[in-house]
Amino acid sequence: MIVIESGGTKSTWVFNLPNDLRGKDSFRTIGLHPQELNSTKAETIKALVQEHQLQNQEVHFFGAGCESEEAKVKIKKFLEAFGLDVQQVQTDLHAACVAHLGQKRGMVGIIGTGAVAALFNGEKVIQQSSGLGYMLGDEGSGFDIGKRLIVQHLNHQLPSEITKEIDTYFEYRSIVHRVQESDGRMKIAGLTKIVRKYSDDPVIFKILKEAFSDFCKTALLPIQENHPIHFIGSVAYYFQEELKSTLSSMGYEMGGVEKEAVEGVFEFLNKR
Repeated sequence: MIVIESGGTKSTWVFNLPNDLRGKDSFRTIGLHPQELNSTKAETIKALVQEHQLQNQEVHFFGAGCESEEAKVKIKKFLEAFGLDVQQVQTDLHAACVAHLGQKRGMVGIIGTGAVAALFNGEKVIQQSSGLGYMLGDEGSGFDIGKRLIVQHLNHQLPSEITKEIDTYFEYRSIVHRVQESDGRMKIAGLTKIVRKYSDDPVIFKILKEAFSDFCKTALLPIQENHPIHFIGSVAYYFQEELKSTLSSMGYEMGGVEKEAVEGVFEFLNKR
């Protein structure tokens, strides 16, 4: 069995070792978003499937952008071309819910490059909020935090040390032009590394506080149930103290936090 968790940037594969169902292995590779599949990605995945002898294994795929039936079919056909037996294609949000809740009712949020929250009934997501994408929402996400940092940078509101870090990060190019390029979204989200380095700075702390407050308003407030909120995602993981503080100040309780859902899903499915 193979469980794949994929975002727009990377995917993580966890799988049973051939001829040893008790053992497992894993690797990370390119992201497999249904709108960004191409021949280069196909060659990469083909080589990895062959290298790890994964042909004919059943696959459970959980990824960003897999809400629609059309997107699910794209992923299924893409993986089946390499001899994989695709059992299901679900959203990354579904994976987050299964990883934390199994078959229990509760609330889960993903805060990584993007941001979304959900109410899970033990079988499926019954309410989803936020997750409107970086152009319309994703408050509290890595992209959102990076964008807030850039705006303050361009308005000359940051300490000189942080300003130099940002200029170096963008290789002293025009930031306005650089973020319009094809990988601009990921470049902006990558600024969270600088945010993490200077998280004790009052200006940076305020950015994080405002971003996570907006996440509470747009993602959690519409879900009218009281549960601890469990999180998946690198931003939630690396900024969990700031996130927990903000949640508490707005009347929410933080549950567990994991960087990825894939290990939890793998363990859950192996116990069925």
